[in-house]
Amino acid sequence: MKYAIIFIVVFALGFGALQWSSNTDEEKVSETVSANELTAEESPAVEEVKTNDQVTLDTLFANMPDTFTYSKVDGYYDIQWKDLSRVKFQERMNEDLQVMVPYPIFHPSVQRLDAQKIQIKGYVIPFEETGDATIVILSAFPFSNCFFCGGAGAETVIDVQLKNQRSRFKQDAMVTFRGKLRLNDSDLDYLNYILDDAEIVK
Repeated sequence: MKYAIIFIVVFALGFGALQWSSNTDEEKVSETVSANELTAEESPAVEEVKTNDQVTLDTLFANMPDTFTYSKVDGYYDIQWKDLSRVKFQERMNEDLQVMVPYPIFHPSVQRLDAQKIQIKGYVIPFEETGDATIVILSAFPFSNCFFCGGAGAETVIDVQLKNQRSRFKQDAMVTFRGKLRLNDSDLDYLNYILDDAEIVK
């Protein structure tokens, strides 16, 4: 479980921010902006569903119809961070950790991206200090206000699984990656979004 320690730290820091953002009454509306123009304060609010009852997607996303389309560049869907913000979280007890954990419920427009080739631009957060150089995180925000510092939600980071030789990255370097997106709604060893076979777009 290479992500166990990271998950516990991330959960502790990020869950507090998630609870705060879910309790605000102000609905935030985002426009199409690039990753370097987006700030944590402008990130779309992500709602947390505090119930263990079965809920339908139609009920959860009643105010968010599935009318979204994505453009392609060289055969890859060009994804913006706001596209990945269409997710809500439902608290469920995790028997292994013995804590309530917010599990993601992805909007149908996000579900359509599962196993699709995408490209996305963001800030690199290397985790080489953990001893595992394979861990690279791409964030919508610089490290100072990203999910790992409690300034944003879990929908603003992607677990990047590099395809070829591991590269060294400077923290907060702006990089565009291409790969196959995998949605993760159950495995706590990984983030909610995983980019498999990822390569740098030069």
